[in-house]
Amino acid sequence: MGRPRQYGSDAERQRAHRQRVEATTARVDREALERLHQRLDRLHSAVVAAAKVGDPAARAGQAGSIETMLEKLTLHFEHCCQE
Repeated sequence: MGRPRQYGSDAERQRAHRQRVEATTARVDREALERLHQRLDRLHSAVVAAAKVGDPAARAGQAGSIETMLEKLTLHFEHCCQE
């Protein structure tokens, strides 16, 4: 004997799935997201260039990925505020 069905029909199962996806997924404007990615890429390039010429903040924030760079820059400036 198998386990009892969780959903009465395939339509009910699909509706529940869509509700779960809707609850965990953000809808964004594709163009706005693309502009944000371009700005982040520009920032990353600027930080790399500034680090090459010796800028201390840029050196503190230098990283291989944008996410890590943002985290390092955030920590750097938070530390500056504590002093």
